[in-house]
Amino acid sequence: MASVIEPDSFGCSAKLSFDETSRLASASGADASDFSYIADAGGLVTSIDRVHRCAEDWGRFARIALNHAFGDVVCAGATPIQALLSLEFGLDTSVADHAACSAAFARELTARGIALGKCHSARGSGMTAVTIATLAALDPAACRPVLREGTILISRPIGAFKLHYLHEMGIEVDAPEALDLLERPADVEFHQMPWSLVTDVSGHGLLGAATQVARSQGLAIELALSSRHACSADVLSVPVECLQNPPASYGVDLGALKAEAVVLTTLRETAGPYLGFVEDGIGDGLLEGGTGMVIGRYRRADWSVVVSWVE
Repeated sequence: MASVIEPDSFGCSAKLSFDETSRLASASGADASDFSYIADAGGLVTSIDRVHRCAEDWGRFARIALNHAFGDVVCAGATPIQALLSLEFGLDTSVADHAACSAAFARELTARGIALGKCHSARGSGMTAVTIATLAALDPAACRPVLREGTILISRPIGAFKLHYLHEMGIEVDAPEALDLLERPADVEFHQMPWSLVTDVSGHGLLGAATQVARSQGLAIELALSSRHACSADVLSVPVECLQNPPASYGVDLGALKAEAVVLTTLRETAGPYLGFVEDGIGDGLLEGGTGMVIGRYRRADWSVVVSWVE
């Protein structure tokens, strides 16, 4: 059986660059957002994701892949109710693995109370991957304030997926407790805050998430990063080129930014942290000692993203 480590196809690392994804969305006329509303169906939300095998253990892979896929609809304020899977088994699997993988996804969905709508299976010539289409129900009471000016928080430090990659490679990491973050479902406490907008940090990294919001909402975003926004020192110091997006692909001038900040802003995540945007005057009392970490500010203006290193 082939190794499960394929640097260019590990989790969400096979995603096209940010600029190419944006061009393709524009050319096709498709909405470039992470989810879609079906208003005529009573407030349903849909999303789709593809995740390559990123763990030796099938249960671990299922939990990471489902957390990653469900992240988009959770950002919309919706609850997943059904998942449709398309499993493409690669050279890294045996017939026994086909059954074990399928059972792991079914078992995890059952544990979460989410229906499995259909599970399609096929053979492929590369690494095993799963495509997950999610159907979610929007809370009819959900109402988010308009974005004008406020604070940006991140639900947890960046880099858990990088540490996971190193661990799967057999390399000892300095914060093994961070590996479990990828397998935990969405942070309920974080999502209960009165956000104006929530997005996740995924294959395009922190800078991709911030740039997409800035463009779509007409915001000037300032990200103020420091070493505390990294899961550990290894995230900043151990090079893993396959998990770094090309800085030039974002259309944002990073100038003479410190190398550590470039690593954090361009690092690819799978089942990554969330960014919450909260308006001034709404979340003021919740920022002190609450969930998440302050990572920046936003205001309504011509779109821009500026990154600084504050230590």
